[in-house]
Amino acid sequence: MFRDTSAGQSPAQATSRRDPRRRLLEAMIEAVALRGYDRTTVSRVLSVAGLEEAVFSEHFRDKRDCFNQALDELIGHGERVALELLELDAPWAERVRLGLERLLAALADDPAAARVLLVEMLGAGPEACERQRIALRLFIALVQQGRTESAGGAQLPEQTSEAIVGGVVSILHRRALQGQTDELPALCADLTYFALLPYLDHERALALVSP
Repeated sequence: MFRDTSAGQSPAQATSRRDPRRRLLEAMIEAVALRGYDRTTVSRVLSVAGLEEAVFSEHFRDKRDCFNQALDELIGHGERVALELLELDAPWAERVRLGLERLLAALADDPAAARVLLVEMLGAGPEACERQRIALRLFIALVQQGRTESAGGAQLPEQTSEAIVGGVVSILHRRALQGQTDELPALCADLTYFALLPYLDHERALALVSP
């Protein structure tokens, strides 16, 4: 969902033949994941990308501009998946399960992107935080569709879907802080149950996530 990290290569290596802008965006993600946003410098990004400062200036105003563009591309992949799930002709609960399955697998496959999206972007200024908030709206909208599955959906608090998505993000944030993103796919059943339960009764939610 996020980046191509196949063939055992690091993302920076995998993009060595791509255009300079792409190499710089990948290098920014690598550097921020390793050092944190505050301690990442343009010089460090250039070192990872193997490019000169003049090339950086052709594509970005400064470090923040490069980071925000890198974020936009990472988040954009997730947004496209969310839009597909909103429009998919499948039962709501299955779309929620599939969305979580794809998200957790993508985060596990790209630890650097996971670290940036779940941890580092929170300290990168209001623009980065706003970008995350906008992206989460799509996942909130997907969960919100569960109201039609619930006999008492109209009585649920308006913020139910927002609280569910916020809870999931909080759990993922903690795992990323602990360096356990490789374990995220194992959480799929539990997180799916957590997302479905307010809209479905315990038995129905449990049946949908049980093997």
